[in-house]
Amino acid sequence: MSYISDVATVVRGSGFRRLLSVRMAGQFADGVFQTALASYVLFSPERQTDAQSIASAFAILLLPYCVLGPFVGVFIDRWQRRQILLIANFARAVLVTLIALIALSSAPEIALLSVGVLAISINRLVLSALGASIPRVVPLDNVVTANAIAPTLGTLSTVLGAGLGVYLRSLFGGGTDTNDAILIAVAAGLYVMAGSLALRLGRRALGPEPTAELPTAFKAVIEVARELGAGVSQIRRNHAASIAFVVTAIQRFSFGIATVTAVLLARNTFSDPQNPDAGLAVLAQVVLIVGAGFLVGAVITPELSRYLSPINILIAALSFAAITQLIIATSQTKTPLLIGVFFIGISAQVTKVCVDSILQRAIPDEFRGRTFSLYDVVFNVAFVAAASVGAFVLPSSGRSVMTNVVVSGLYAGTAVVLWRLQARAVPQD
Repeated sequence: MSYISDVATVVRGSGFRRLLSVRMAGQFADGVFQTALASYVLFSPERQTDAQSIASAFAILLLPYCVLGPFVGVFIDRWQRRQILLIANFARAVLVTLIALIALSSAPEIALLSVGVLAISINRLVLSALGASIPRVVPLDNVVTANAIAPTLGTLSTVLGAGLGVYLRSLFGGGTDTNDAILIAVAAGLYVMAGSLALRLGRRALGPEPTAELPTAFKAVIEVARELGAGVSQIRRNHAASIAFVVTAIQRFSFGIATVTAVLLARNTFSDPQNPDAGLAVLAQVVLIVGAGFLVGAVITPELSRYLSPINILIAALSFAAITQLIIATSQTKTPLLIGVFFIGISAQVTKVCVDSILQRAIPDEFRGRTFSLYDVVFNVAFVAAASVGAFVLPSSGRSVMTNVVVSGLYAGTAVVLWRLQARAVPQD
């Protein structure tokens, strides 16, 4: 009953519900948009897919934000976060509409990806602002539960949006550039909805508290760099936050390898490479099953937190992932892999909820925006690094027993290091 009571306390807050509605609408739009983008770039009959092309697409879309993201975090700590959610969602709608027009034109693929960089970068800004805002709408004692609810329902919204995208793509007649452009336009309309929902929140409801006026032009860049350095120092001084960042990097790298593997298996092994529609349908199954794992992970994490410290939960989640990855390595047929990704999804979500909660509790409000932006950078750099490594170690079929064994060892090694750190922290008799 205690867990149910915590959930009721969190959901009862009108601020949390309104913030959650913005997240869910925006991430539902993300699912539709990402399905259309994947269809256009990776599952088009005119384009062949291998590990190198996947790595290139991820790098083009994610790396630019990794450079700009930390600077954005400073502004999250100084601009009204409600306004960020409002303006950023409307800006995404405009950019995504432009992407739909490019998809309909004869412009080269790089033109679409270039505008996609801006849209994805704004998406990360929105997610960072949402993460930094949660402690403003729920008591700190309930942030674990809030982090189990909000990001998970957001992720499930992305999964449902992706499912809608696959369904609409099939309804429209399969994978053509015109159909992909229609899906992208649908996503643009959903981003407008997400921005409109942000208006239900008070202008200052999400903080931060006003401190100083932003300088202009060159002075702003210098000030941003200085404050970014202060944010990095804040993280380095905080042992728990530092551990959270390291665990995030390792977990996302491992998850990234699994993602590239899943795309290759869906596209080139579990379906006819000449039938990309079938490949996208298989990938949609994988996404749905991972989403179910995320849901289970979100449900069990608050309950685990009653009996275990965040570090012990992370040790358990990483150990669980190591065992699952090792089991996957022994059989790379479709059914065992689908079962395996469900358990990997559980582990990934348990890890994310714990890390989010550690950072929200350990970092003061005036540093949370830049902390979550730096966190987002680590999140994306690790993922792109995994895609780049996958480009060299994974065959086009996606089948590689050794890669799964190495990833299992990475999970297990991280769990052992955390266990040793935890043991040192406990006073000995």
